[in-house]
Amino acid sequence: MKFNEIGEFGFIESIKKQCSTSSKNVIKGIGDDCAVFRANSNRVFLFTTDMLVEDVHFLMDKITPYQLGWKSVAVNLSDIAAMGGIPLHVLISIGIPVKTDVELIKDLYRGMNDICSHYNVNILGGDTVASKDKLIINISLLGDGEEHSVLYRHGAGPGDKVYLTGNVGDSAAGLNILQNKISFSYTDKDYFIKAHNEPWPLVETGRIIATSQLAGAMIDLSDGLLSDLGHICEESKVGASIFEEQIPLSRELRLLSSRENFNPLELALSGGEDYVLLFTAPEKNIHAIEQLSREKDISPIVMIGEITNEEGIRLTDSYGKSTFVRPKGFDHFSELS
Repeated sequence: MKFNEIGEFGFIESIKKQCSTSSKNVIKGIGDDCAVFRANSNRVFLFTTDMLVEDVHFLMDKITPYQLGWKSVAVNLSDIAAMGGIPLHVLISIGIPVKTDVELIKDLYRGMNDICSHYNVNILGGDTVASKDKLIINISLLGDGEEHSVLYRHGAGPGDKVYLTGNVGDSAAGLNILQNKISFSYTDKDYFIKAHNEPWPLVETGRIIATSQLAGAMIDLSDGLLSDLGHICEESKVGASIFEEQIPLSRELRLLSSRENFNPLELALSGGEDYVLLFTAPEKNIHAIEQLSREKDISPIVMIGEITNEEGIRLTDSYGKSTFVRPKGFDHFSELS
């Protein structure tokens, strides 16, 4: 069955029962003009949205519909994680080419529903429209958190240490494999492509870091390590110094780069879409952060550098040579110009 056969409202009715609504605070989900849910005056709401456009953010022949649904929600969940919040409710709007197979979109929603169910997020509705020739997905996600524990990008100060909560570069390697820019063995392929197409947002890790009140600023790595660290530096009006040897790389990426003769740091620094968290914290909190990592059994927390007074980002190599590097990562309009 095609979308020009089932129609907008027929499709909405077909997915209504599939979409999660578990919270007792949800009064009305799909089926009215607005979703309605109760608010708690002791907390602040966090609201984020992302749009994914076919041939810009994803290629239909390089990702399954299920993975695309999963990832489209995951990138928003990662934004909530970056501020230490709890994701609550999502609205899903899709522009669908009229001759798209209905089963493809149902698989897309299955991926969305599975990740929402995992993180106890309610799908409350959205909008479905026809698109001329490209699939367009827009996710709007609402979360909340205690006002005093929400982390922003502007809280870094000189002398703070810079931390990552996991490995970087695997997702970029997956993208390069999909684009046939890197050769691979089939044992590599699944690991890296899954890292790119099915990211796990670190919601619980972000929550633990934020409520500990040990960190000053935090961001998720969507555009690339240098680019996202640059966002913190810009908002906090500081610079940073990071050390190549301390940047965490997976064993799989090290082996792949050795075999295929490329520098994994290029992917780690600028590749993007790792969706680990980067945060800063005062030097006095080093031991407390190490203890937090052990006690809460969260993602490995790795110190990669420090915040400086000097504008810009310095990268120090294994020989101690330090050079300024230009923050670079994915930019929608420069990439498409």
